[in-house]
Amino acid sequence: MIRSLLRSVIQNATVTHAESAGPVALQVDAYLMRAAELLPFEEVQVVNVATGESWRTWIEPAEEGSGVVRVHAGSRAPARKGDALSVLAFAQLHEGQTLAHRPKVVTLDVANRVVAVEEGSQVSGLRSRESGA
Repeated sequence: MIRSLLRSVIQNATVTHAESAGPVALQVDAYLMRAAELLPFEEVQVVNVATGESWRTWIEPAEEGSGVVRVHAGSRAPARKGDALSVLAFAQLHEGQTLAHRPKVVTLDVANRVVAVEEGSQVSGLRSRESGA
């Protein structure tokens, strides 16, 4: 069996630019992408924390150290300048890989600087608590 699990997440990314021109895409400071182990043109799910709106797109690197989080929204406006976003990437893992899996969690401040890089909870740890162990 193959399962889709969260691989990495950037939390509290503040939108610095929201543009209606161009294709729907997300541009993020290359340093932040590297911290979350995201590759250029990787598919991501973006959640606007302010509105709850969610969409899938690809991610592109912005200038390293710029703090840029630019949403190219096409004709729709899923985010505005100043909104907080969560950027999620998923991985397809075989059943045997899931027990030791830990997602990378990158937390940012309001200026899009890294506050913390951590590993999330281990899947096997969740199972042991659910079973009462």
